[in-house]
Order: sequence, then structure tokens, then C-alpha cells
Amino acid sequence: MRRRRVQSVRVEQFMRIAPILLASSGIALALGCAVVAQRVLGTETPVAQVAETPETVVLIAAARDIRFGEAIRRDDLVPQTWPADLVPDEAYDSATALLGVEGTAPRRATQTIREGEVILARNVSEFGATVTIGSTLAPGTRAVAIRVNADTAVGGFVSPGDRVDIVLTEGRGDTLRTGVILQDTRVLAVDQDTEARGARMARTITVEVAPRDSQRLVLAQEAGQLSLILRHEGPEERTDAPDQITMRDVWGDPEPEPEPEVVVQAPTIDPTTVRVRRGVASEEIVLSQ
Repeated sequence: MRRRRVQSVRVEQFMRIAPILLASSGIALALGCAVVAQRVLGTETPVAQVAETPETVVLIAAARDIRFGEAIRRDDLVPQTWPADLVPDEAYDSATALLGVEGTAPRRATQTIREGEVILARNVSEFGATVTIGSTLAPGTRAVAIRVNADTAVGGFVSPGDRVDIVLTEGRGDTLRTGVILQDTRVLAVDQDTEARGARMARTITVEVAPRDSQRLVLAQEAGQLSLILRHEGPEERTDAPDQITMRDVWGDPEPEPEPEVVVQAPTIDPTTVRVRRGVASEEIVLSQ
């Protein structure tokens, strides 16, 4: 009887400590597995990567719209932060570089500079210089005015600074034809205005072209009607446009088949025979043609 009581007490004691033993065994097993996995896989605790702050520079931008020919003052400028690796060519990094020292005659805008746009050296004049259309021309180019109307100038939506293709239409009836004679041409002025002011009906458009192209335009105006085709604002490659389009291309008519070649043969002429008599003897002589 006493022996049974002792066994019962031992069982109760074991039941009390059993959960503790199981928990300890589980923790030990988990730690052992972690150590083994780390040794086998060779994993390391990842180190957080700290993002590097990109280097920046301060450039000078327009605080308002500066129109063509306007003098540039200090109040027209505002600093603008740019990534160092994206700085445009000919940008100013200080107001002094753009304005000069106090008392220096101002530079002027050689084209409209929009609010927030970085000011570039190619878009401003020298100190104290007078700005004209001629001063805005690229080296080796010419300015030519061409006659237009609402139908030939994209309904009046062409503005200074736009890029256009110039098309010549000439002929009559079945001989009517049209073709692109100049591509990617810069518009300098609409009538006598060098500023973009929205849609309007113009009578002349001034464009910037190469010297030889200026002669082509003058002659083309006398040969037929010139029309403008507005191009995309951004950089765009020139396309291999057809030399010309005729009414056959408009209607989709097939090319006419060439007429068979007619071969004319020279007529055959029989040789001429002459009989020559010498006394009682006679002889026939064939005359060559």
C-alpha cells in the first residue's frame, strides 16, 4: 500500500514538470536547427543600404515669361535646383554670370523664355546688344518670307518657334502635283510678330533656311502655291517623303503600262543595174545604194 502511494507521488511530480521539460526540449531543438542552418547556408544578417543623396547644382531660370527682345533684369530670375549630371549645355549657374556686374548693360532674350525655363546662353544676347530677327539666325542660314493664308498655314495655328515642312503645289488638271520641298524648317515670325500669340490669320511667314533653300523658296512661290505642315515640337528625324504626289496617287490609279515599242524598218530598195555597151560587147554594172 505504501509502495503504491510512493509511485503515485512520483507520477504526479513528473506530470508537473513534464510541460517544462517539453518546452525546454523545443527551445533547445529550435536553437540547434538555427545554428545548423546558419552553418550550412552561410547566411549573414543583411545590412541596410543607405541611399546616396544625388549631387545637385543651382541654375538660373526665368521667374516669368520673358518675351523676345526684352531686357533681362534681376527680378526676372529665380534659382532652380538641378541634378549635377543633367545640367543643360550653356546654362548659367549664377545671376552674376548672366547679368554681369552692377552697371553693365543688360542682355536681351533672343527668343521667348517661358516661366520656369532654365536660361541658356544661346537664348540671350551679348551685354547691351540690340536684338533683331537677323541676330536670331543660326550661322550660315537666311530668313525668307513666304505668302500664306488660313488654308495654307494650318488654319492660323503656326507660331514663331514652330517647326514645319513646306509643300509646293503646282500644275492644273491631270498634271496637278504636290511635294515636300523643305523639311523641319524653323518659323521665325508670323507677319511681323516674333511672339507666339495663339491662332491668327497671317499673310506672311518668315522661316529660317539654308542659302540654297532660300533661292528654291523664292522660285517655288512663283511656280505654284506653298503650304505649311506643322511638325512635332520635340526632336524628330527627317522622313523619306515622296518626291511628289499626283492625282493618280490621290485616286489610287495604277501606273499606266508602257506602250509597246514600235520598230520602224527602213524600206528595202532593189539595187540599180546599168547595162554598158562597148561596141558589140555589153556588160551589166550593179550600182550600190
